[in-house]
Amino acid sequence: MSRPWIDFISVDDMPLEEFSNSIGALRGRTLARGTTLNEGIDSKIIGPGRTLVLEFDQSTILAEHTSPVHIRAFVWKGEVLLDGQPHRSGTYIEIKMGHRVPTITCESSARVFVTYDGSYEIGHNARLGSDYFASNHVDVEWGPPVVTELPGGSARKSICDIGERGAGILGVLPEWSSPFYEWHTFSEEIFILRGDMHASFGTMREGDYLSHPGGPGTIHGPSFSPNGALMLVLREGPVGNTYTPAEADEIAQSRS
Repeated sequence: MSRPWIDFISVDDMPLEEFSNSIGALRGRTLARGTTLNEGIDSKIIGPGRTLVLEFDQSTILAEHTSPVHIRAFVWKGEVLLDGQPHRSGTYIEIKMGHRVPTITCESSARVFVTYDGSYEIGHNARLGSDYFASNHVDVEWGPPVVTELPGGSARKSICDIGERGAGILGVLPEWSSPFYEWHTFSEEIFILRGDMHASFGTMREGDYLSHPGGPGTIHGPSFSPNGALMLVLREGPVGNTYTPAEADEIAQSRS
């Protein structure tokens, strides 16, 4: 599953919304809606789903409940408490559908990136499990990228890779360049945590988000990072990339 094709959205350009139900009240900014298959740039929306950045403060209290969806989240700024246990900036959190979502509070303020497929409607599902996964990328060693053909000067921290679903931090050094068009078999959601990334569709900076469904119609690139970048990358689907040399004028545009 994936989000619709988006190149790209800045979180602070999106309107602040209020969400309220039986577990509590929240504010946030929606980045993408709907779930698609990996059928290229024209992938049709086939079901509900959402990617957003939630805004937490001292008044935030979300009651424990059974998750109706599979949640993938990342503490972008600040710190949140799950059952009173603090999880600071840089922590990736994953909760399976049907598992318990712990009580969530915040002692100051925080911004949390969240993505899920399906509809977040609270019901009375039996609890199938009670554990959630949480790992701060600061504690994870750097390793090679999932895509072995990715140009040099890049590395990845594997946070939660299970089968064809993966979550990691991709880092590129200053002056990193990919002078290629590419398409991949997996979907990706990318959220810029630090630095910048130039591409033919514009320059992404901290707080910017893109979504690419997989498939041969999702050609993008070339790319260039003048100052280096750190990115949260969520993928789903079989790993495979095809690279072809980009036109000289598009390479120049990506570096401008």
